Amino acid sequence: MLEADVWRDPKALPMITRTNLDKRQGRLLHQLTPLFEQQPFLDTTSAAAVYRRLREDLIAAGARDSDFECLTEHLIGLVIEHGSAVAPRETWRTLLDLISTGFAHRGFSVLVERGVLVAVDFAAPPTQH
Repeated sequence: MLEADVWRDPKALPMITRTNLDKRQGRLLHQLTPLFEQQPFLDTTSAAAVYRRLREDLIAAGARDSDFECLTEHLIGLVIEHGSAVAPRETWRTLLDLISTGFAHRGFSVLVERGVLVAVDFAAPPTQH
């Protein structure tokens, strides 16, 4: 199980569901899945560039900063689903760090149980001055 140093109650962290998405966000999720499945980004040596490029592609398709919570949750779920049986814990930490810096542009913690994403706890968004 991957978990944060300080973890809030997972019941208080509702996962984003398709019913909570608007049409644009649903369309973006449908774009993210095939982009990921073309080349599952489980290789820590190339993932940083790939996650950055994936973010750029989604922004070009109309994604806004506010969309990246649901897109990040979905990307984390895809990474876990495609590699949960093969990747050691340190690889997961590295991949999650790369998603945080290259894709989400925001910190987060995840709770994974038995290879299933249970919750994502996002850090507060950066303050804009």
